[in-house]
Amino acid sequence: MGQYRISELNFEIETNSSTLLKNLTRYEVSFDYKPNLSMSITDDILLQLMEEYEGYSRDIIECEYLSTEYARAMFDFNGFPIRATAVEHDGQAVLFSSPFEEKRVYDELPKDKVFAVDVPGVRLISQVFYAYGTPFGLDGDKSKDIKVPLKSIVFVDSTRFDSLKKLDTKDMVSMFIRAVMLGIRSERTKHTLFMLEKLMKVVDIYGVGDLKDVDFILDKVTE
Repeated sequence: MGQYRISELNFEIETNSSTLLKNLTRYEVSFDYKPNLSMSITDDILLQLMEEYEGYSRDIIECEYLSTEYARAMFDFNGFPIRATAVEHDGQAVLFSSPFEEKRVYDELPKDKVFAVDVPGVRLISQVFYAYGTPFGLDGDKSKDIKVPLKSIVFVDSTRFDSLKKLDTKDMVSMFIRAVMLGIRSERTKHTLFMLEKLMKVVDIYGVGDLKDVDFILDKVTE
């Protein structure tokens, strides 16, 4: 197993996914103690997923499976997983998240400011939420190995919002639950709401219909 430092956690990861192995290279470390988490995929699970997702390559299936395992692990380390793209603006992180049916927000964000795509890490450490770039997801090569204090989350949904608005609790809860990634909310709803309660105290949460004026949005949500 390779040894890696990701989101300030020590991982042992065994994988044959060339996509993930390439992305993991910049996170590689060496340690002589028990890791926080060990991850791999068994042959039985791999075969089951290849039958379920016929037409997908072994590389993609293995990469996505281990990305899901990482996302689930965030719940156990005072964090949460979220479908989002992370941008750094004036030394602060902004997460942009949208429903799957929306255009992928990554395509509309300034690439020089993006530091995590699809599977950012989010953890609460000493009462501060941080966003991390990770090697996970099929676009893990676009992420950077950095940690940035989380200032805001912006939900992009043209069916619910027009101009930029700060969300009230009702809108905030529904959007947050929907964005917590990979269909695991059914088993983690209580913990998700617990994390949301903490999040609302220190992170601003917004809704917007589109990202046509992304520079204006970034300035407003990092004030």
